Amino acid sequence: MHLNLKDLGLSGALDHLKDTRRGLEKESLRVDLRGNISKKDHPKSLGSALTNSYITTDFSEALLELVTPTFTKTQDCLDFLTELHSYVHLSLKDEMLWPLSMPCLIESDDEIKIGKYGNSNSGKIKSIYRKGLSHRYGSKMQAIAGIHYNFSFSDSFIKKIQEIKGDSNKSFKQIKSEVYLSVARNFKRYEWLYFLLFGASPSFSESFTEKVKGFKKISKGGFYGEHSTSLRMGDLGYISQIQDDLNISINSVDEYIKDLKGALTKKHDRYEEIGEFIEQERIQLNTSIIQIENEYYSTIRPKRVCPSGERPINILRSEGIEYLELRCVDLDPFSPIGIERSQIDFLDLLLLLCLIKESPSLDKEESAYLKENHRRVINYGRSPDLQIYFENKKVNAITLAKSLISQMYEICQELGQFSSEIDHWIKSLKEQEEKIKNLELTPSGKLIKKITKEGLSHQDLGVEIAFEHFDFFQHYNGSLQEDFKKEAFLSTEKQANIESEEELSFEDYLKEFLNKVS
Repeated sequence: MHLNLKDLGLSGALDHLKDTRRGLEKESLRVDLRGNISKKDHPKSLGSALTNSYITTDFSEALLELVTPTFTKTQDCLDFLTELHSYVHLSLKDEMLWPLSMPCLIESDDEIKIGKYGNSNSGKIKSIYRKGLSHRYGSKMQAIAGIHYNFSFSDSFIKKIQEIKGDSNKSFKQIKSEVYLSVARNFKRYEWLYFLLFGASPSFSESFTEKVKGFKKISKGGFYGEHSTSLRMGDLGYISQIQDDLNISINSVDEYIKDLKGALTKKHDRYEEIGEFIEQERIQLNTSIIQIENEYYSTIRPKRVCPSGERPINILRSEGIEYLELRCVDLDPFSPIGIERSQIDFLDLLLLLCLIKESPSLDKEESAYLKENHRRVINYGRSPDLQIYFENKKVNAITLAKSLISQMYEICQELGQFSSEIDHWIKSLKEQEEKIKNLELTPSGKLIKKITKEGLSHQDLGVEIAFEHFDFFQHYNGSLQEDFKKEAFLSTEKQANIESEEELSFEDYLKEFLNKVS
């Protein structure tokens, strides 16, 4: 059944939009004052990377991940992330946070210390998973940083949709999952617009890859795509041919789980060749297409909070989808915290547009078109003549972008009385209109202009901006510092308690964990 704003308004659903929750997970490399990747372990002042609720690491010891709780107010979420950054900056000694998604100069994978999480089985599984990633994709690729945006409607909002649908044969859990998958399918159809407007990784270091055909050389060092938007989300980054061929369905929860289970259990020849051990040291959790659920890279994933030791695939099957995780957000280097309010406001509007638009199942033909749209916008998004596929025909990307933004304005008009965010949403749309008129105003356009006009290398660019952010936080007065100190202390105690408990041997623990995929 098609949802529209009129039905949502009459049902009272729109009254519950104010209860929509948002959370952020933001990655950043620690670097020294010359912009070299940190060789130091995760700072003790930040607590345990295994158990700290707010500060952990992603792939490497140097790749910090800052995690906010979820908030119903966008600004509260951004304020918390700013407080986290302040605490981290004050905790670092002679180090800064790299502001770009594409990493600093890294001559060798050996410079990247894989994350360590202690001696417990839960800690070991995290480290070995990362060793597997390094053997599969290379550690440099895992030094790329980004932001995950977690979005969920309130249950009261979903219940109103259930009333509109009037399908007594389906449970609340089923309706909720269908709503999220409907949004996810449409997001795949329109994600190109986000990359066009907010992509911020058009350049990379000369040490990052030898695949430089089609890119322009930066005279001082590095390469860039003349019209590129988000190379992080393309072939140089998280697009893996092996995973690209998976075609994991988001048409239904059952299909998603079936396809994901296949990827978790089917062996892959290349990973079999790597093997699970080198000289009796385990270097992969297994030789499947993906070792665990987190290895599945997609711009958007249906998620549910998963208890420690459980498998996300099983929790999704039994409990249904709880929220959507958007993995498409590059670090915005022009923001000290890597993301501006206008980005979140635009994403919220885009997700609402995805909610109310028809969302038929994705077939193989349309999926192929969407992959091509993704490739084109990542590599050539700021080309004014760019053509993309829409409804089985080629259209000018700028013309379609204007149409979609116009539709978002209509949403704002309908939601005026229901949302306190309207003024911010309209302000964001006006900013996006200006970008459409002049693509040099996009983050990718501004970065390339800065590189070319100021004669900077990719490395110089990152160092210059990192110092600006460093200076910003030297003058920022955080109010949650004691809370973060307490969390760091408690997380260290929590890890010690976990490691003091008697456990199975790791191999028995791993076997039991992997066999939980049902």
